[in-house]
Amino acid sequence: MAELERLDVELEPDGGTFHGRPSDGSRSIRNRKELELLLTLFWAPATVFVVAEVVSYLCMHKSFFVALTGNAFDVGISYEQVVEVHVFASIAMWILAAVQIRIETRKRQSPALHRLTGVVMLLLFFLIVFPSSLYLSALQRIEYWAPAVAAVLLDTAGCTAFFLYRGWRVARLRATSESLALHGRLMQCGVMMSMAILPQRFLQFYLSMQFRTFPQAGGGMLDMDDCRTKHQVNYSASILVTSVLFFVYGHFFEGPRGRIWVQCIGAEHLEEVRSFSSWHG
Repeated sequence: MAELERLDVELEPDGGTFHGRPSDGSRSIRNRKELELLLTLFWAPATVFVVAEVVSYLCMHKSFFVALTGNAFDVGISYEQVVEVHVFASIAMWILAAVQIRIETRKRQSPALHRLTGVVMLLLFFLIVFPSSLYLSALQRIEYWAPAVAAVLLDTAGCTAFFLYRGWRVARLRATSESLALHGRLMQCGVMMSMAILPQRFLQFYLSMQFRTFPQAGGGMLDMDDCRTKHQVNYSASILVTSVLFFVYGHFFEGPRGRIWVQCIGAEHLEEVRSFSSWHG
């Protein structure tokens, strides 16, 4: 019995977890590692997306998905230009995020370089990516399930802004000795949220290829000669299907206060985040 009690309080050599039953701290560390792994998995599809967009622009002078969907979502002469600015600003932001997150884990950056890339990344998001995202979410032509689709798009943009802004505030004010580590977790959550569109884009591309391969698909419910109709349905359906992930990870009902985010940030740091924001909503 005494041995069991000793095991409950004995630390491993690296100071990580307790023997016997896991502590809240060990669960928090595990959840943060899961976030880092999930973010790592997103870099591969993000790279594919970036290559597709760059090649499309060099060959057709259009964003890849604008070229794929034709004029299905066009609402005016400036639409394509806004999409291009949004896409390439997002790509630049992700490249800077990769410099900050991926390189930082392998080789210690100089603080000056880290701050510079971080500031440029935040400026790109808040001056270009975020406003253009709101513009496209509100004004692009969405003919099917528009309120639900717009809600998902606006939620993605808003939560990305939430995490990036709070991450910046935490680093700037540094209330505790662990503030910089918390800053890193919040920024990772923001980058992860900004990449939430990637599963939708791949599903949209897959559905578009299926319609080209099997033009009679749909059982007569859709007029498959109407290019705009099929792309509209593809887009809305792919967004709503992939948004199921929001339910799975507890994001749907609580947004940035959802289970996955609280676990990744660490329950022990919530008070510091609350002090910089209306966390209680």
